[in-house]
Amino acid sequence: MASDQARELRKQGIAAAKAGQKEEARGLLIQSLRLDPNNEAGWVWLASVARDTPERLRCLHRLLDINPNHEIGLQSLQSLGMTREQLAQQVSGKSPAPAAQPPTAEPPKPQAPGVPILDAQQLAQMSEQIDRVVREYLMQPDGYPGVSWVRKTRNRAGERDGVRLRAIIASAVLAGVIGLFAVGYLVVWNTPALRGVVFVPTPTVSPTSPPPTFTPTSTPGITPTPSPTPELTLTPSPTVPPNIPSGASGVRPTEIYPAAPDKALREAIALYGQGAQEQALPTLEVEITRVSTQFDAQPYYYAALALAAEGELDRAEKLLLDAQARLPERPDQPIYGALINSGLAYVTLERAQLANADGDLQAVDDLVQGAEDRALAAIETDPRLELPYRTLSASYALTGDLDRAIGVLDRGLAVPELAANAALIIEKGDLYFQQGEYGLADYQAFLALYINPATETAHQLRVRTALAQGDPGLGVIHAQAYLFYFPGSVQAYKLLGDARAAEGNYDLGLEAYNQALTAGDDADVLIARAALYMQERRYEQARLDLTDALALRDEPAIRALRMQAAYAAGNSFSARNDIQALYGSNVVPDAELRLLEARLLLDEAQPDDRLDFERGLQLLDVAVNDLPETLLPTANEYRARALYNLERNGDALGAIDRALAAGDSGSRRYLRGLILEAQGETEAARREYDWVLTLGELYPYPFLPDVRQRLAGLEEEE
Repeated sequence: MASDQARELRKQGIAAAKAGQKEEARGLLIQSLRLDPNNEAGWVWLASVARDTPERLRCLHRLLDINPNHEIGLQSLQSLGMTREQLAQQVSGKSPAPAAQPPTAEPPKPQAPGVPILDAQQLAQMSEQIDRVVREYLMQPDGYPGVSWVRKTRNRAGERDGVRLRAIIASAVLAGVIGLFAVGYLVVWNTPALRGVVFVPTPTVSPTSPPPTFTPTSTPGITPTPSPTPELTLTPSPTVPPNIPSGASGVRPTEIYPAAPDKALREAIALYGQGAQEQALPTLEVEITRVSTQFDAQPYYYAALALAAEGELDRAEKLLLDAQARLPERPDQPIYGALINSGLAYVTLERAQLANADGDLQAVDDLVQGAEDRALAAIETDPRLELPYRTLSASYALTGDLDRAIGVLDRGLAVPELAANAALIIEKGDLYFQQGEYGLADYQAFLALYINPATETAHQLRVRTALAQGDPGLGVIHAQAYLFYFPGSVQAYKLLGDARAAEGNYDLGLEAYNQALTAGDDADVLIARAALYMQERRYEQARLDLTDALALRDEPAIRALRMQAAYAAGNSFSARNDIQALYGSNVVPDAELRLLEARLLLDEAQPDDRLDFERGLQLLDVAVNDLPETLLPTANEYRARALYNLERNGDALGAIDRALAAGDSGSRRYLRGLILEAQGETEAARREYDWVLTLGELYPYPFLPDVRQRLAGLEEEE
């Protein structure tokens, strides 16, 4: 009877799985496996509708326990690139040791559809059969007494005819070749034009090695020697827009405008362009004193930009206003006025962004208008300046008008002198990225690299767009190209780690993050590595990385991540400290913080800690009205736990039923069984415990021994 019921449930579950109703199929298949736990088909179909990878691996592990030679199970194991031992370690929660592979070995690839590939066991069996057949074939026949067998080496049957035929064919071919050569020689010799081409000597060009190229590394760190051929060759597509200037020497990046008059100023501008503001400022300040008698706006302009980049907006604005007061000294240089307006527009935009971060929308509107006025004045005076277009575009983007922001950049790129300006092109690509137009964003990055392959922001944008499009393999290629041009770059290794992690190669991702950190701790890299550790369930290592990141940048968002890692790692002291620090920060809603605090309290409470259960219930009652729908089932489960321990079983049953209505889990079934048993409903409690034991085939619940003991006790009572 039970087998018939299991078969019917399995049939319904398979039909639901084929119809795409995964949750319904999962519930039906679990019920069928509760009645028939060794049914291989049930485990196969349950794996196909598993909620996540760990559950799918547990189904595969259980299937191979039942039948170690199950064909689908073995094929699935092969496609995952795992051994039985690694699968067992993964299911038990241990981090499997990586298989030893040569440095150049590629990860195993999934089995492609088509002709199946034999596994190692089948291949070994087939090889033994083939060897046996060959040995039998080569054995000397017996059964002829007095007859000795000798292997014949010449004058075998048919051999003479074969030799004669081969000789005839070889003679005919040789005669044909000689005839063709003779005819060709006569034709060439009697044709003067052909004779000149064939017999006149021509010079042979000897290959010359190209001169070595020097690519500066903007970020300190270990600098590997790049291979002579990068993994990604930046070949322009045949549809490069016609407004990109080209000539015999190819496309060239936009020169710095206006050109600096002396070497010291040029070097300071170069340092500023590389992000080394602190090194550039002393030279720029000296240049300001040098032009005290003969006014030049450029030192003021670049010094103000460097100060703004360092966050010293007041000093930057004062410097520009001082330069503006001196403009009447050089009426012959209208470009100076454009530079001052451009710098003031940039500083005003920086103030607008700070006001936006503080939520002061009125100040944002006023500052954006001021930045817009200054930028437009600079463009009207001299449209060849790049910064006013970027500032004006960023102003529109800050107010959410991305289309208008892109239009400003197009206006700048229409200026012949700015048509190949990589900064404008990348800015346009970033705006496309914000709009979700990833293909257009990637094309802008490609154009920037077509103009100058050493444009670092373009490499970064290409990796980001590949990841946003769900193509981590392409992201890996772009990151490797980035490293080719910027060996040792922390950001390049960080993006490579992101791409590796996205494609599921956690070991390679971890290796890339570790390489990025060889130059010193970096908060972004530590956060990324912590996220990878969380995916691998290495929660304590994630917490330590986030602690280091928090020491570098004391930000609530990082503290919230550490709180989650600490809770998962079982470090309640660290998690509680972070919860208290995050109250009122708005990074995590206070209701969710109360839920987590209640969970910590109830997870550690002992059955006789009545005050802890009451305190946890109070936190949950306050939080439940403001929680999102996705967290209500968890809150109801913990409310049921608190109510059960406070012996309010009727309320506890209602709470756990609400939790189960949103989603099934072993802990909820176990708690419902406890409540029903406490109410004296033993048959209903037994059904819940049976359900938990079935789910225990997938998940190693810590309460399974208690469930078995309670079931045994209920059976003894009967």
